[in-house]
Amino acid sequence: MISYLRHTEIDKNKWDLCLEQSTNSFVYGFSWYLDSVSPNWEALVLDDYLAVMPLTGHRKYFINYLSQPFFTQQLGVFGKLNLSQELLIEFLSSIPKKYKFIDIQLNEQNQVLDEFYKVKKRKNYVLELNRSYDKIHKDYNTQAKRNLKQAKKNSLELKTISAKEVVLFYKLHKAISTKGVKNTDYERLLSLMTIALEKRKLLCKGVYSKSGELLAAGAFLAHKNRIIFLLGNGSELGKVTGAMTYLMDCLIFQFANHQMLFDFEGSEIEGIARFFKSFGSEKRNYYRFKQNKLPWMIRFLKS
Repeated sequence: MISYLRHTEIDKNKWDLCLEQSTNSFVYGFSWYLDSVSPNWEALVLDDYLAVMPLTGHRKYFINYLSQPFFTQQLGVFGKLNLSQELLIEFLSSIPKKYKFIDIQLNEQNQVLDEFYKVKKRKNYVLELNRSYDKIHKDYNTQAKRNLKQAKKNSLELKTISAKEVVLFYKLHKAISTKGVKNTDYERLLSLMTIALEKRKLLCKGVYSKSGELLAAGAFLAHKNRIIFLLGNGSELGKVTGAMTYLMDCLIFQFANHQMLFDFEGSEIEGIARFFKSFGSEKRNYYRFKQNKLPWMIRFLKS
């Protein structure tokens, strides 16, 4: 039986054990991650935490709604057992009726057909690291290889930096994808990254010029067999010197020859997706689930 639990009713030890043992475990689903990006999140739980689904809810203008937290690509249903389409539909059907508007992203193993629910495919890009670096590098496209030559020519250097430095640099050189991100969201992000560092789940890296100028910065989540590019960007000078390509390449080099995935987190923005594909990554789809049960007078505002 699937039960709806309020935040205070969730046994976070059992929750995290379910995520740890899940066949589709993602770092985004752990209680400490959710606490940072969506305080007071609620949950749907199958039996004694055999499968779980976080409900990242909010309330605005007296309306309860579910939305995808910033810096959290994939949520949905996680479980120790086979996540059949029937079970996924059962979870989605169990979302409390109080949530009048839903716009969330499921994970790549949550496959649901359009005939049951309104879903839209989204693109993620991943790179298998179970080969030598040389073999991986051969699959880079011409532009990526050219960028790396520029990085070498400019004697760029990779260094470990602090979470705060990554966030400040990211805010200073805001990416297109940061539209709608508020200062409170950045504060939550820094808190999340601080906790992830304490749990040894985060790498923070910066690329510097010969003169010591920071040209690119990135944060990478590490969980089980996955290295996830959480966020990062480059300055204008960083773009022309190949700093972001060099940053990614250094991480790929570090983890090559391991049974791991480099997860670029994907993008619906063509230029960013093209950059991720330049490393020879493959596309993996996941779904955006949207449902609008708002009163008809305001439904068009959220359609």
